[in-house]
Amino acid sequence: MKPGNTPLVELPELAPSGTRLFAKLEWYNPTGSIKDRAAWYMFENAVATGELVPGQPLIEATSGNTGIGLARLALIHGHPMAIALPSTATEERKKILRAYGAELIIVEGGPNDAIQHARKLEAEGEGVMLYQYGNHWNSFAHYFGTSRELIRDWPLTAPPDHLYAAYGTGGTLTGNSKGLVLQWPEITIHSVEPFVDDPIGGMRSQDDPFQPPIADLRLVSKRHPVHKATAEKMVAVTMQMSGHFVGTSSGAILHAAIEGLSEHGGTAIVLLPDAGWKYLSGPPWV
Repeated sequence: MKPGNTPLVELPELAPSGTRLFAKLEWYNPTGSIKDRAAWYMFENAVATGELVPGQPLIEATSGNTGIGLARLALIHGHPMAIALPSTATEERKKILRAYGAELIIVEGGPNDAIQHARKLEAEGEGVMLYQYGNHWNSFAHYFGTSRELIRDWPLTAPPDHLYAAYGTGGTLTGNSKGLVLQWPEITIHSVEPFVDDPIGGMRSQDDPFQPPIADLRLVSKRHPVHKATAEKMVAVTMQMSGHFVGTSSGAILHAAIEGLSEHGGTAIVLLPDAGWKYLSGPPWV
């Protein structure tokens, strides 16, 4: 099953008065997140170019979702899969990765430490690393996929005023911004980020010393730092008001979009990366 063609729905319960808010529900992808798109495109390109041959081991550094998407593909196609996972990853993500047959290498620290460990394993010949942070097929997944779906499914005559998306590897923001401005030149692209000293899983601050090589943020107009506690609170509010069970990064994106619409008005699209099932062992649920 190829990822994509996820629903675009309106969230009137969350939109400030006089505005309209639409959400792309990315948990409808095969393993429940937007990262299925990048995993599919990176894997398929590696096979097509001969970078990945039958039975060859795969390695990836991930905070969870990209690794889960790749672990599914590795299982289907018969590739051993090793995941360098930060020790901060939720227990749900660890269990899902193991369920897909991945070997977990828990790395003390955060995502940057996991990246260094995975690259070391690749250099030692342990397998092929598709390297989501430096693989342009990550952003192409959104240029050729997500952005075209948004244009196709947008329900209003007038174009949207804003797109809010998380900054993590840079793939989502890079691919969607490049795709959308071709159709809607006036759209404002918003990067939703954690504060550098208050991390949110799967997201990255532009103030982090390491910036992914694929990130091209020239079309991003505004940055929106969000505290983790604020994102977690928004997760609960979203459930109570709309019935949508979103993950922590989705909470951050919704918070930023609602604040932005309250200030500037207009219409906005939010890309919601995943649902809340992988976060039940943490706030706001415990």
